Amino acid sequence: MSQPGDSTADIDAWDAVATAYAEMVTGTDSISARFWPFLVEELGPLAGKRILDLGCGHGWLAARLAAEGAEVMGLDGSAELLSIGRSRHPELDLRQADLSTGLGTGGESFDRIVALMVLMDVVDLDPLLKDVAAALRAGGRFIFTMPHPCFWAQSPTEDPLTGERYRKVTGYLRLEERWVTSFGGHRHYHRPLSWYFDRLAQAGLAVGRLVEPPTPPTDNRPPEQWSDYEAWMGTIPTMIGISAFRLTGTPRLQP
Repeated sequence: MSQPGDSTADIDAWDAVATAYAEMVTGTDSISARFWPFLVEELGPLAGKRILDLGCGHGWLAARLAAEGAEVMGLDGSAELLSIGRSRHPELDLRQADLSTGLGTGGESFDRIVALMVLMDVVDLDPLLKDVAAALRAGGRFIFTMPHPCFWAQSPTEDPLTGERYRKVTGYLRLEERWVTSFGGHRHYHRPLSWYFDRLAQAGLAVGRLVEPPTPPTDNRPPEQWSDYEAWMGTIPTMIGISAFRLTGTPRLQP
């Protein structure tokens, strides 16, 4: 099981920051932009595909995928984010669900299931991953992104004697519940990559691809315009993307 937590309190926190989040996360922000090439490759041609957008929020990704011909369903726990999404994209199928309890989609199946910057904010992933594996069609993929568990929360540091820059990694293997101030504040559940890989395997999913995009400046300037410090920052990934597929046979049982 995941760390102790309260999904109701987590959802309430997202309701409270919904307006700020919807204004900041637009699909053109630096985090969304750095993952777009990875998403395009993993999603493949969209026309006719059935796609589930987990943690869809205010629906920016669902709207973009639908515009490219996909049939999209969005799930999110926050009623306030969904309200914004429905007002902006009334044509979309956006539904409320507490993801810590699973999908709750009634046995529907999908060619692709996408979760952008979501899993680290869900207190219990076991029911969700089990449902994701069951909902993937043959040849389907589960594509998700999140802060890099190793580097994201570690502050850039410069050695006062040598001037060497680095990120000092501490406590990486500890499961921790953290309060993140982004967008006005929400809870974040830190887990090492091995934890995620084990949970995926136990749910019957195997990792097919892992990407660590470089960290660009927040204004998305091209690399030739980066400062020396920004170029160094770009060499340490603060985000990670993973694409997984459903295993055949029996999932590995939890020890």
